[in-house]
Amino acid sequence: MKQLRTKLLILADDLTGALDSGVQFTTKGDQVYIRVDHENALEDTDKADVLVVNTETRHIPSDEAYRIIYELVREAIDAGITGIYKKTDSGLRGNVGAELTAVLDAAQADRLAFIPAWPAMGRTTKDGIHYVNGERLAESIFAKDVIDPVKDSLITDLIHRQTDAEVTLHGSSSEEKGIVVYDCTDDRQLAELAKEICSTHDKILLAAGCAGLLEKFPRQSEGKTADAPETGLDKDLLVLSGSMNDITRKQLENAERNGSLRVHVPMEKIVSDSWSNAEIQKFARTFLQEADTPVAVIDTMAPFVKPDIRHEELAAKIACAMGRTARCLLEEGSARTFMIIGGDTLLGFIRELGITALRPICEIAPGIVLAGYTHNGKNHCLITKSGAFGTEDQLTEIQQKLQEDRYDIGKVQH
Repeated sequence: MKQLRTKLLILADDLTGALDSGVQFTTKGDQVYIRVDHENALEDTDKADVLVVNTETRHIPSDEAYRIIYELVREAIDAGITGIYKKTDSGLRGNVGAELTAVLDAAQADRLAFIPAWPAMGRTTKDGIHYVNGERLAESIFAKDVIDPVKDSLITDLIHRQTDAEVTLHGSSSEEKGIVVYDCTDDRQLAELAKEICSTHDKILLAAGCAGLLEKFPRQSEGKTADAPETGLDKDLLVLSGSMNDITRKQLENAERNGSLRVHVPMEKIVSDSWSNAEIQKFARTFLQEADTPVAVIDTMAPFVKPDIRHEELAAKIACAMGRTARCLLEEGSARTFMIIGGDTLLGFIRELGITALRPICEIAPGIVLAGYTHNGKNHCLITKSGAFGTEDQLTEIQQKLQEDRYDIGKVQH
């Protein structure tokens, strides 16, 4: 395999995570390329300083997640990439243990630095225990996740659910091997850890954590700051949310209380695979006819009986239905800026439209990314957010920011 210009490979287990990781380097002037699928992910990307791959491994069996990450890391090392970063969910959902072990094994390394904290977003780690807004992880909103609930607060226990790899807490032993978990409780400490990790590694940088740590990483290129791409950006929002997180629920309820149109998709039909294309088309047409508010919302919060299927199958059903809904909205002529909440929903959108890559432009707020994409020969943009991020009035704030001069249609500034 030919040697790539890419210095840093970021592996994210869902698309919103890929975007909020990649944008940390776009704003520094690096050329960032985001692959929406892990198949042939390292092909035709030799112009990128930072390559971000959506591995889509959060909801699949842990042994399959291990295989995908292992093969990508081996391929990256063979291509001469000298930095590997395993981006993990801020609530430690998914195949964290299996994927961190895969990075270690594939790199044939003795040590992987794991800093799961993101203090600016309320994620902190103390004495190896992970906290979300001051609550232990297993008592937080992530313990109530409909698809992938988290049951452990002690990171060692969480990792060992999927692997027997050695896990040590930084500072607890003179000889740190395996997955080394770092405590971190504030932004200053996070910056110091990033500097330490980036300056003291051997031939290959191996690290893992949230997008917040990547914000503290040094720039990967030596070129000039990249110009923001030309892109169409409408000032009204069409929010498409597949998240069932309580944070998202409060944000949608807040938008509705403030006058936004809010409509639920028929979840019982979605989980039973009985929502027809004709019904979706009619749903989209009716929604757009009624959407006369600056923020209009379609979500998956309607009550339903959870079917007796694996969580990855349920996530796939929701993602597919929301992707089909988005396509119908576009076919009906919607010019609004899409805001996609939830990585699974974003993937459904991307797959339905046949998009292969995304261009991160900037962060509108921490963890909320404005990105560009090309569809049918035209440039478009969308806003993405993880279900577990943001303040209660976040949707109103984003729509107000779209009114600002620096977000004018035609040119989006960093």
